[in-house]
Amino acid sequence: MRLTIFATTDIHGALYPYDYFEGVDKSSSLLHLYSHIRRYGKAHPDDIILTVDNGDILQGDVWSDYDYRHSGGGALFAPKMINEVYDAVGIGNHEFNFGLDYLLTACKQVEADVTNANVDFRDHPLKDCIKPYVILEKETSEGPLNIGFLSVVPTQIMKWDAFHLEGRVDVEDMRLTVETTAREMKGAGADIIILLSHSGMSKDPEHIRSYGENQTFLMTMIQDIDGIVFGHTHEFFPDPDFELEVDNIDFRRGAVNGKPMVQPGVSASHLGQLTFDLEYEAGWRIKSADANLIESHTIQMDESLKSRYLPEHQQVLDYLSQPIGHIEETWHTYFSRVVPSKAVQVVAEAGRNYALELMDRGEVETLPVLGFNAATKAGRDGAHDFTVIEAGEITLSSAIDLYKHTNTMVLIKVDGSILKEWLEWSASQFNVPGEGDDLLKPNSSKNGFPSYNFDTFFDLEYTFDISQPPRYSGTAKKLNDTERVVEMMYNGKPVQPDDCFIVPANNYRAAYTAFLRKAEVVHESQNSVRDIVTEYMRTGPDFEYKNPMTIIPGGKYRMKTATKAQEYIGKDSNIRHLETIGDGFSWYEIDLTKEEGHDPSQEK
Repeated sequence: MRLTIFATTDIHGALYPYDYFEGVDKSSSLLHLYSHIRRYGKAHPDDIILTVDNGDILQGDVWSDYDYRHSGGGALFAPKMINEVYDAVGIGNHEFNFGLDYLLTACKQVEADVTNANVDFRDHPLKDCIKPYVILEKETSEGPLNIGFLSVVPTQIMKWDAFHLEGRVDVEDMRLTVETTAREMKGAGADIIILLSHSGMSKDPEHIRSYGENQTFLMTMIQDIDGIVFGHTHEFFPDPDFELEVDNIDFRRGAVNGKPMVQPGVSASHLGQLTFDLEYEAGWRIKSADANLIESHTIQMDESLKSRYLPEHQQVLDYLSQPIGHIEETWHTYFSRVVPSKAVQVVAEAGRNYALELMDRGEVETLPVLGFNAATKAGRDGAHDFTVIEAGEITLSSAIDLYKHTNTMVLIKVDGSILKEWLEWSASQFNVPGEGDDLLKPNSSKNGFPSYNFDTFFDLEYTFDISQPPRYSGTAKKLNDTERVVEMMYNGKPVQPDDCFIVPANNYRAAYTAFLRKAEVVHESQNSVRDIVTEYMRTGPDFEYKNPMTIIPGGKYRMKTATKAQEYIGKDSNIRHLETIGDGFSWYEIDLTKEEGHDPSQEK
C-alpha cells in the first residue's frame, strides 16, 4: 500500500497564477500545484493521496487583502480554494495577523480539518474550529489505515501579534507539545503520524532551546512522528544547499534522523511530496519512505482550474485598480538596505503625518515625531521580491506593494537611550569590513538579518562605525557590548538619553523587540499601516527625500541585489554593477565615500 502526502507551506495568498504588481501571468501558484496533484491522482488510482497545508496561507498576497477587506459578509476566496485542494491544514503565525475574529470567519468557511496543538484559545469560539490533531481514516484491502496530523506554531506569536493575542490565548512549547500530542494520537489509533511544523530547522542554540523559534530539528528525534512538513523560514528541503550540519541527514531520501521531511519554499514555489510504502503484519508498518520537492514552474497549468477562478480574479483586479495618487519618479527597494529610497520613506512620512494630526487634535502629547520604516520586500524570497512602482498614476496595488503586511499603527513614546539601542540594532545588519564579501549580513529570517528588521529613521541624522562588531543579532538578541552608533542628531543637536520622542510604529515592531517592550504606548489605532499609507498617498504628498545614515569607514563595498536593479542606477550614482551571480542576483559596488544629496536609486 502506498500513501502519498502532498504538502504546501507559506503559500502567503499566492493562490491564482497572476502577478498583480507586474500585471503578468505567473508560473507558480496554488492552482499550479493542484494541477499536479490532480494529474498524479489520475495516474496513481491505487495510492492513498492526501493534501495538507502547513500554515501562512491566509495572509500575504492581494487575494488575502481582498478577503480581509470583504469579510463582512459572503464567501471568502481563500477558503473556497482550500476546500477544493486540502484534506487538512495547520495554522501559521501569519494566520493571526488579522485577529482572532477574522481567523474564526475564515475557519468557519473551511471544510478541511484545521489543526493546531500548542495554542489554547481559551473560551474563544476558535477552540471548537481548530482541533489539536486530526486522524483521517482510509479504507484499504487490509482494513482501515488511520493517518494522523498535528500542527504547531512558534510561541513567538505572542510577541509578533501581542495586540491580538495577549490575554486571549496561551501558547505552549512546540517540542513538548508534539511529544505529548503524538503519544495521545497513538493511543487514539493513529497508524501514521505526520507533523505540520510551522517552524524552521536549525541547530542554532537560540532556536532550539525551550520556546525557541525554529525547533523542527528537535522534532526529528521524537519517536512517534513518522514524517514532517515544516516551514516558516521560506527555505527548501530536501536541498543539498540546506545549511544543517548533522551526521544523520540523507538528501537523496529527504530524511533527517530517519524522518522523511519537506519544506516547500514560499508562495507556492514548490510542492512537497512524502511517499510511504506500507505493509500490514498485525498492524501497519512503514517499509520505506522518502521526500522530494516539485518545482511549480515545471508543472503544466490546468486551464480549467484557472477558468474556474476567473470571476474571483476579475474582482481582485477591479479592487486593485482604484487610483490613489501619482508619483513623478520610479520608487524601488533594490538598494534600500544601504541607500534609503522613497519606497521605504513614504511609510515613515505617512506615520509621521498621522501622529501630527493626532497632536493637532490634542489626542496625543506634543513631542518631536520620528518617522521610520523598513523595507518589507528586499530580496528575502528571491530576485522578484522587491518593490518597484513606476512613475505615473499609482493604484491600490501600489500601497499593498509598499507595505504588504497587515500590521496596525501604534504610537510609542521613547527616550534617547531606547532610540540609541534601536539604531544599534539597525547598524548590526552590516558585516565588519574584511569579514565577508558582502556589506550586509544574509537577508534571512533564520540566521541572518531580514530586511524588515533594518529600520531607517528619516527624521534623524546618524553615523554607524561598522569597524566595530555588531551589538545585536537579526532577532534583536544582544551579542556584544560594542557600539556602532557614534553620532545621533535631531535638528542639528545630539540626542540626549533623556530626550523624548513619539515614534509611529507597527504593532509587530512595538511588541516583538525586546528593548521596546517598556516603551509607553500612547495611541493604538484600529487602522492598518497600509490604510494610513493609502490615505496619505491620496493627499498627493510631495515629501523631500532624506538619507539620514552615514557609514564609516568610508570606501568601496560589495552588496548583492537583483540583477534587474542595474536598470535603475543613475549615471552619477555611487553604485555600479559588477557581475551577475545567478538566480536573478548580481554583485554591485557601492562607494560610501561619495556624498549623495538626492536619491540615486530612483533614476532610470
